[in-house]
Amino acid sequence: MNSDEEAAWLAEKLLSLAPAEGEPVKVTVNVLGSEVGGGLGRAREMAVASVDASGKVTDWRVEEVGWDVLHDQGPEGSHHGRIVTFMRENQINAVVAGHAGPPMVNTLVKLGVFPVLGLTGDAREAAAAAATRYREVIKGQAA
Repeated sequence: MNSDEEAAWLAEKLLSLAPAEGEPVKVTVNVLGSEVGGGLGRAREMAVASVDASGKVTDWRVEEVGWDVLHDQGPEGSHHGRIVTFMRENQINAVVAGHAGPPMVNTLVKLGVFPVLGLTGDAREAAAAAATRYREVIKGQAA
């Protein structure tokens, strides 16, 4: 699969949950204070942001998820289930984290959630950047 085919495949997966034209993109960010946190599966808190078409964060709230403690608890698959539930309940389009393992990335894409990994710095700026990238991908403008 070449890069154009890969971009088209990803856009198709993401379109299932894409917001309507003019609606904000919902982005969740693993946060550590005001910065982007580390691994998604071990997040203590997740911010949920709404980002308008101009790239402005119009809504921001932080939820304590406790995935740092819950990561190794419960039967196989239960932790990914918690993350999927969070994504669905919050109608998330894109997720920002320092990193996520390949099985989690696969799960997110199947769910229609765009993973934006490796970002650092200010969490609100990262949410805005992720929303912009998400919009580019679903419009087929990604390289």
